[in-house]
Amino acid sequence: MNAVPQQLGRIALRGGALTGAAQAVRMGIQFVSVVVLARLLAPEDFGLVASVGPIVAFVGLFQNLGLQQAVIQRSDIAPAQLNQVFWISALAGLVCTVVVAALSPLVASFYGDARMTGIALAAAMPLLLGSLAALPLALMNRHMRFGQLAINDVLTGVTGLVAAIAAAYAGLGYWALVIGPAIGALVTLLAAWRATGWLPKRPDLRVDRDILSFGANLTGFNLVNFFSRNLDNILIGKFSGAIELGYYDRAYKLLLFPLQNINQPLSRLMVPLLSRIQNDKVRFRDAYLRTNWLLAFVTVPGIAALTMAAEPVVALLFGERWLAVAPIFAWLGIAGLMQPVSSTTGWVFICQGKTGTMFRWGIYSALTTVIAFVAGLRWGAVGVAAAYAISGYVLRLPVLAVLMQRVGPVSAVDFLLVQGLLIVAAGIAWLAYAELQPMLTSHGNLVLAATAAVLSYAVALTFMVAVPQSRCALGDAWRMVVRRKG
Repeated sequence: MNAVPQQLGRIALRGGALTGAAQAVRMGIQFVSVVVLARLLAPEDFGLVASVGPIVAFVGLFQNLGLQQAVIQRSDIAPAQLNQVFWISALAGLVCTVVVAALSPLVASFYGDARMTGIALAAAMPLLLGSLAALPLALMNRHMRFGQLAINDVLTGVTGLVAAIAAAYAGLGYWALVIGPAIGALVTLLAAWRATGWLPKRPDLRVDRDILSFGANLTGFNLVNFFSRNLDNILIGKFSGAIELGYYDRAYKLLLFPLQNINQPLSRLMVPLLSRIQNDKVRFRDAYLRTNWLLAFVTVPGIAALTMAAEPVVALLFGERWLAVAPIFAWLGIAGLMQPVSSTTGWVFICQGKTGTMFRWGIYSALTTVIAFVAGLRWGAVGVAAAYAISGYVLRLPVLAVLMQRVGPVSAVDFLLVQGLLIVAAGIAWLAYAELQPMLTSHGNLVLAATAAVLSYAVALTFMVAVPQSRCALGDAWRMVVRRKG
């Protein structure tokens, strides 16, 4: 047993390096995708697909019923249980695909645009492909085969990007935005099955009650969380139109760009690792906090820099015709400052087996977010973004801190310290940028964006060095880098 901590440490280091390298590549791929497709397609194209996206995403919440995470989290799982999970996931994916196909005429009727029918039908196919890939991917994650997962991610990103850009260049318009994900889902399926070599046995739709309960609570959380992530698209698309939704969609994607490409793969690394030490509360808390200090340092200053330099960044990346994105992005960026750390609370809930608490938190979070969206809608997309940001700090962040205290082993003070330190640093950097901006405007958008980034990271580093907990996390990261070079 004494060798276990060292072994997990080596696995974490190697897995983190592989995952980080793969995500650096994927971030580059998706960055190219966001910029190139914005120049090849019109705002209306993004608005059309974004209007259908929430419906497909909603149905897709049921495509594996949370069983993928259950496979990863459980200490022991029998081959028969794996077979059951596969067939349940496959059936759920098939049902989801049929449901979206059946709903496609209603979607077109709701938006008053016949083009939505074909978009919905095309967007349904990745649901089935994803459910068939769910168990092989879960097995790779459970056995911590992070290298193969990283390769799969890069392959998926490259093929999806090439397909989308080729379709857009060929003049297919909004179809490019559904062709890319479909090709990516197919590549993920083929790569996952080839890598694991796992084969299902005869169909068996019985599932262990504990696994089903775990998955049901997680699905419930994902279901209510869906509304806090997607109702804004539906409301803006319905009441403000496809063009304004296209602006909002680009702002939202630019905000979530660093978060999705860091938090999601990091979750894939941390959930199996933290599950192995779920009963060792001291080690669990230490591992969670050290990871979050580094995550916050990597992401929060970057979000702050993009937010404070919203106009030059939008003009630089998308062109002058997209400047309407800037105020929307600024508000979403303010909300985004708290999201990198807040999103990792799911690790605690899942690895401690508290998906019931996670579900109840999701209900509260969704309700407060929906109320904020409705309240801000009268001011259009900017109002929705502003209401979302304000409600996050006032209504959701304090409640999440209380829940963390109750679940443990991470306390409310631990959680709020990581959040607060980097947010305060972002505020100070923002004030400094506001003083420098008038003097730098004549030097162009690139200089303004670079200045924002340098200021933001410099202030954040100063704050982290001054606090013992965060200083230890930075020291660990530095020693890992030195050790790998040596």
